[in-house]
Amino acid sequence: MGVVEAAFKDMKNYIAFGTRDAANLRALAAHVRPHLPAVVARFFREIQRHPRTRGVLREGPEQVQRLREALTEWLESLCCGQYDTEYCRQHAQIGRVHARVGLPQHFMFTAMEVVWQELSQAVRQADLPDADAKLRALHKLLTLETGIMLESYRESYAAEIRQFERNAVRERLTQAEQLAQIGHLAASLAHEIKNPLAGISGAIQVIRDGMDLEDQWRPILEEVLRQTNRLDGTVKDLLVYARPRPPRFQRCKLNRLVERVLTVLRREPDLQRVRVEYINSQQLPLYGDEAQIEQLVMNLLHNAAHASPDDGLVRVLTTSNADGLRLVVEDQGQGMDQETCQRAFEPFFTTKARGTGLGLPICRKIVGAHGGTISIRSAVGQGTTVTVRLPRYPPATSGGSDDDHSRTDR
Repeated sequence: MGVVEAAFKDMKNYIAFGTRDAANLRALAAHVRPHLPAVVARFFREIQRHPRTRGVLREGPEQVQRLREALTEWLESLCCGQYDTEYCRQHAQIGRVHARVGLPQHFMFTAMEVVWQELSQAVRQADLPDADAKLRALHKLLTLETGIMLESYRESYAAEIRQFERNAVRERLTQAEQLAQIGHLAASLAHEIKNPLAGISGAIQVIRDGMDLEDQWRPILEEVLRQTNRLDGTVKDLLVYARPRPPRFQRCKLNRLVERVLTVLRREPDLQRVRVEYINSQQLPLYGDEAQIEQLVMNLLHNAAHASPDDGLVRVLTTSNADGLRLVVEDQGQGMDQETCQRAFEPFFTTKARGTGLGLPICRKIVGAHGGTISIRSAVGQGTTVTVRLPRYPPATSGGSDDDHSRTDR
């Protein structure tokens, strides 16, 4: 016996629906049948009056006709006199249809009230003997029908949710496998490229240093070195993303790490063409990997600078509270639409003419390894704000720290 059938049996016992009720309903069949077209007509008039119920009739007249025929068949079967498991199983299909077309559950109650009003009026007009007992039986049956619909609706909807979750898990696993393969390939390629690239860079530097400052070929070698350095940065990003090392936790201060990064980056052309404003709360201690946190700040600042116009403002904010520390990097650049914003953490996704699309994915890995969260808020023409929240202490699964974890430095 299924879930719906078991619920139907329980409800029959609860409202004392028995053989006498079944006999009374069977006696109503001939008197109710001539009124069924009017019940169907009112039922669909009520649906057409309300936008939320009208919305389920999306397929046009043919769908309406099918539903009218189905409703008529259901109404005719109400007074069959046989209310067993097979009856429940057939009538449970109605709730499943409601779930499939997206009918809100509370409209089942109002729709059943319409059926009750029309059928009870027909019974009273027929002037039948023992009409009250027959109406009580009809009311009990419609209560059972509502229960069947709701239970089958719930069962059907739950099955859809389970299937959706299975599909989502399967998709995530497929993506994870693909990313693992890409990561392995990227790491192999990066290792193959890294050493020859270092040799090329060193050889060019030797040739350049042996030239006169006014040599006509010197600017060309300078440009080759710049491109070689850019390629080296791409290789390093691939290695960091594909094979990240676990954080080495130690006491550090977030504000000092940010200041150190700003000191280095202010010499770079991208940061020199924008204005950087740093607002900080002094003494922001946390346990973290200094090199990884610096990489995080550096990536976020580079992104903000690239997105900003000349003389644009990049604002950096660090604060703390009882839960941990917060790092905010805000720019006033072109911003991103919702679709781009949702894809910003995807590996290799980038809107830049030059870039690997690994900056933000690396940031997310660093933040995740520290037990924190990273989020983006952006709008086209209004700039972008990236917010990082870090706990003061490493996550419990980090395997400890290189330093003493006693919490005496609050």
